[in-house]
Amino acid sequence: MKRKFTLLFVAAILLLFSACSKKSNDAPKNTAPVITATYYFQGTLNGQLTTWQVTNGVTGYVAGSSPNATTSLGVVSGITALLSAATGTLQFGVEFRTFQVTAGQDITAYFNGFVNTGAWTYATTSAYTPGTKAIAIYYTDSQGNGYSSIGAQSGSSANVISISQVAATIDTNEALSIELTFNCTLYPISGTGSNITLTNGKASVLLEDILY
Repeated sequence: MKRKFTLLFVAAILLLFSACSKKSNDAPKNTAPVITATYYFQGTLNGQLTTWQVTNGVTGYVAGSSPNATTSLGVVSGITALLSAATGTLQFGVEFRTFQVTAGQDITAYFNGFVNTGAWTYATTSAYTPGTKAIAIYYTDSQGNGYSSIGAQSGSSANVISISQVAATIDTNEALSIELTFNCTLYPISGTGSNITLTNGKASVLLEDILY
């Protein structure tokens, strides 16, 4: 009788261990990778977790900036910090607007003080309005289809967490390293196709001083 009880006890333990192991193996696989890169983008696009990290700045993904208009004296413009695939069309961008510089102005000081921490409003139109500050998110998928946050953004949010200055090098101008979080709706730039919902977004981007 004692032997029978012992065998039942052992069987119960093995069954419990098996159940625990199965539960562990069935854990969700859509787990966010650990971010180790200085510059990165991570977010959930229509329910699909997406993570890009800039490793060596040559392969995989690269960081850079692009003006959305000529950044010459007197011209209003935005500058977009970009994370782009080294090959292919994948690209993520964060545009900060609206810049406008004049002759005799301390352009470096103006640029370094332009982006502030805290909440930012989303740009609702493609027009650049002098004296206003707004943000826009851009995304290009693997098929080359472009999307932007420009449009209605009810319930969306964008928040700049930290800003640090990056010294100029032989190949680059001074820049700002900006960390931010965001949630928004992305609209097809072509005007056709479905919107994309971007949630739990966070990124660290390089915004270069290309105002002159």
